[in-house]
Amino acid sequence: MRRRFRWFRRPLRRHPRLLVLLVLLGMLLYFRFNWLPMVRKLVSTQIDTEVSDLINEAVDAYLAQGQLHYDDLIHLERTADGRVSAARVDLAQVNQMKSVILRELGERLPDRVRQSVLIPMGNVLLPALLSGRGSSLPVRIVSLQSTNAELESSSVQTGINQTLHRLELRVDADLLLLTPAGLLSRQVTSTVPIAQTILVGDVPKILLNTGE
Repeated sequence: MRRRFRWFRRPLRRHPRLLVLLVLLGMLLYFRFNWLPMVRKLVSTQIDTEVSDLINEAVDAYLAQGQLHYDDLIHLERTADGRVSAARVDLAQVNQMKSVILRELGERLPDRVRQSVLIPMGNVLLPALLSGRGSSLPVRIVSLQSTNAELESSSVQTGINQTLHRLELRVDADLLLLTPAGLLSRQVTSTVPIAQTILVGDVPKILLNTGE
């Protein structure tokens, strides 16, 4: 057994370049199949959290300033006996809300990512032992490729002849990020409640995409 072991070691001693090549190959394989996917996963998780939080903050700030209510977005038409016969979306209010929120998102997102999305080296090398330790790897936004916001609605029966009608804003952000693992494209979607009301009686089908 010892002879075999010595026979195996002799070629490496005689050819140090082969040993260096094997070490470099091992490091390259680790970098390609372990390190890069781990960094991308960590960045994606943090980006999703930070962008979703910022979308919620932008929506909450807009609602707090404008005191926006359900009746400002949806105008209900009723029959003589008080039943809801139709619903109309106030497109001007909706478009103004979307414009303000998307502008706020575009202005604050680059700084938010630069300050908050940091990957500690310990999380990449030995996450079980060094999580949260070591110098941080920065992440930058190369471009905010697109943002979009759409108003959505959902209805839930809450009692006898009663329906809860809820309005929500779905915001999509497409990002191109510069990370320690290279360029990363990421789409983040967050849905935030805007307003709601209880409707009594038969509820008509409310179409929110009526800007045709």
